[in-house]
Amino acid sequence: MSLILQATAVVDSVGVAGGESTSMSGIGLLMKGGPVMYPLILLSVIAVYLIIERFLYIRAKSRIDSNLVQSVLDKVYHGQMDSASLMCEQNGTSLGNVLKAGVDTLGKPLDQVKEALNVQSEIELLGMESKMGYISIISGIAPRLGFVGTIIGVIVIFYSISQTADISISTISAGLYQKMISSGTGLVVGMIAFWGYNHLLTKVDSFNLYLQKEVLEFIKGINRPV
Repeated sequence: MSLILQATAVVDSVGVAGGESTSMSGIGLLMKGGPVMYPLILLSVIAVYLIIERFLYIRAKSRIDSNLVQSVLDKVYHGQMDSASLMCEQNGTSLGNVLKAGVDTLGKPLDQVKEALNVQSEIELLGMESKMGYISIISGIAPRLGFVGTIIGVIVIFYSISQTADISISTISAGLYQKMISSGTGLVVGMIAFWGYNHLLTKVDSFNLYLQKEVLEFIKGINRPV
């Protein structure tokens, strides 16, 4: 989007015959991209919203508390199961939710405790990845919509030529605007969504590694002789 807005400065600086100059707002320039600009702008807003919303959610849920596992184990060692479960719940993170699932199944066979930990881990990770699929879809759709705009622009160019039998710049400029602006906007929106999706996915993968290490520490702790 910024590339297109930068182009506005070039348009503003170009003089027309007779010393007069024309200016065009960024929005006005974007609208020359034709009808596909409306879904592209909508997709850009949705992509930015989802990226920010997922980032804030993942940051909150993946907050690292290096003392949580040991604090929970200390309460377990003293038989304070309810207190340990409450501590996990009040922590408000995905790790806290996973540990709570483990604490709530203590007293059952170890395999059931591990299963509870694994299931809750999957639930937390899926919760983080929720809605990220839409960002991925936008990263693929936006450039294709831009390409549709390119095709429409070419059609406009040939139609204008057929109607006027003139191949001057003034005849084909509308189609050229539509062709270039729509394809450029589609690429920019697609790149933003692509970057956002992969950045969020990297954060989830990084947290998954941290979560598995903490779960392993918890399992070792409940098997350790007190």
